Amino acid sequence: MIEMELNKPAGPNKPAGPNNSPNTNSVDSLTSLLTKLAMGSGLGGLFGGLYNTFNPGKSPYDEASRIYGQIPGATQPYFQPYIEAGRSAMGDLQGQYGQLTGQTGDVYNRLAGGYQESPGYKRQLEQAMGGVNRAAAAGGMLGTPAAQLQAADVGQNVASRDFGDYMNRMQSLYGMGLGGLGEINKMGYGASTNYADMLGNIMAQQGGISALSQGLQNQQRSQGISQAASGAGTLAGGLMEYLPTLLTLLGL
Repeated sequence: MIEMELNKPAGPNKPAGPNNSPNTNSVDSLTSLLTKLAMGSGLGGLFGGLYNTFNPGKSPYDEASRIYGQIPGATQPYFQPYIEAGRSAMGDLQGQYGQLTGQTGDVYNRLAGGYQESPGYKRQLEQAMGGVNRAAAAGGMLGTPAAQLQAADVGQNVASRDFGDYMNRMQSLYGMGLGGLGEINKMGYGASTNYADMLGNIMAQQGGISALSQGLQNQQRSQGISQAASGAGTLAGGLMEYLPTLLTLLGL
């Protein structure tokens, strides 16, 4: 039995052809999988690139521009009172200077019209007239026309000096009033200038932000086009792998 088994010719073994090789089947499956993955990646890149090209999305600079746009309205209440006060003071100054240059007499008359004897006027007049009378009495001229004329001159000098002191005070106060209006006008001008400068700076910032935003969108569109082109190329390469099979199925 043992000899018979040893001398029994071996049965024919079926040669392993190329279609029956396990390694070949594994490589084909892996190649097919990779091709499908590449096609899927290409398709995703194509649509993703098209989306980024035609819908670049909201720019991060838009929020900054919106905040800049709120600054003028938020700060205007702080500037406006000074601007309005300066505008009003400018109108008053124009009116006052117009009277000084065109109707100087009216200003003088208005100031002089408020004259009243000062509290010390009567005392000064009494002292001056007492000196005149004593001098006239000492010279034996008391009551004479000459003494009366001298007394009148002295009284007029006292009145003129009192009126002159009054006008000096009024002119000083008038000058202080004009100076105050001038300062308010300068303050309003400064507020207007600062507000205008702020608006100019904000507009410049918004212009720069707009340029940056447009540049970012252009960059996103360019990247989207490149992504779409790359995806299209990858998809086309994957389709070329399946083209022979498709032609065979179609009988071409």
